[in-house]
Amino acid sequence: MHVYTDLDDYDAVARGEKPGHYYGRNSNANRDMLERAVAELEGAEAGVAAASGMAALHAAILVLAPRPVTIVATRELYGGSAALLRQDLEPAGYEVHFVDLTDLEAARRALQGAGLVIAETITNPLCRVPDLQAIGAMARERDVPFLVDNTFATPLLCRPLELGATLVMHSATKYLGGHSDLIAGVIVGDAKTMGVARSRVSRTGTPLDPFDSWLALRGLRTLEVRMRRHSDNSLRLASAMKSMAAVTNVHHPLLEDSPSFRVASRLLPDGAGGMMAFDVNGGRDSVQRMIKRFQLATFAASLGGVETTISYPEITSHRSMSAQERAELGVGPGTVRVSVGIEDPDDIVADFTQALA
Repeated sequence: MHVYTDLDDYDAVARGEKPGHYYGRNSNANRDMLERAVAELEGAEAGVAAASGMAALHAAILVLAPRPVTIVATRELYGGSAALLRQDLEPAGYEVHFVDLTDLEAARRALQGAGLVIAETITNPLCRVPDLQAIGAMARERDVPFLVDNTFATPLLCRPLELGATLVMHSATKYLGGHSDLIAGVIVGDAKTMGVARSRVSRTGTPLDPFDSWLALRGLRTLEVRMRRHSDNSLRLASAMKSMAAVTNVHHPLLEDSPSFRVASRLLPDGAGGMMAFDVNGGRDSVQRMIKRFQLATFAASLGGVETTISYPEITSHRSMSAQERAELGVGPGTVRVSVGIEDPDDIVADFTQALA
């Protein structure tokens, strides 16, 4: 609670003419520090912190496209984001086209007449990397706002605003917080747009609370050292998995045989973070046997913590999609997403080796 003894002081703060805080839903010191910190890391003028990554995404979409438009979204969009577009925005009049944004010619065609394009720096769950720089240039030529979900990379590994993005969003629940103990989202961009977004978040009652803001700030203090270790460990595990007999395919953007290798090497020169995926022989039954054999890794729907976890997209991130839709993306009954933690890399590799033996 913010207490005042002078009516003029309160009035000046409420009008935005004087710095300060007057009502917790509108602003508070912890949230303000978090917003400034993430904005600075992303090279943005300002930021807005929301109650979850999904709340941040919703606010970002509505501030860039307040009226129904055609939205072009990456075909591999996170299942929760895809569900928001299909189940909430399409009924409100928005038209959504899911496009393979790693195909620049397909992206170019799709952007004709679009009112918004949404991409992920590293896609979920197959960890492909679209050429954000090329897409950003296309979007600018056509005056189409470009929203990038930078959750998997974080601003330590990629700064999409420098590549042409209009706004950048994060599920701060993941790497920014880093300890699997908060739910938060952040969007960053130019000050004017963020002012509109802040008002919308306040009106809809979805701002981030002060304690989770404090937890996210705590996480940011170790972000650089964590992301370096996540990146090293994930590439180490991905490389080791290529020789495991039970594994039919490994998805990591910095493996030399990855379809994203050339783009990822250019856009992510300092590493690709802790996310990877693989396909295992035997489908769901094999995945279940592997989970029971793990001694270090655990199964969890979320990601980005210091501990190594796996998820099963068929029933977690992409459960809202049909089997056919998942198959078209390359997500099958044997696909497993891995959030590689910061444990000793030898221990991580050994755990997957024995679990898949």
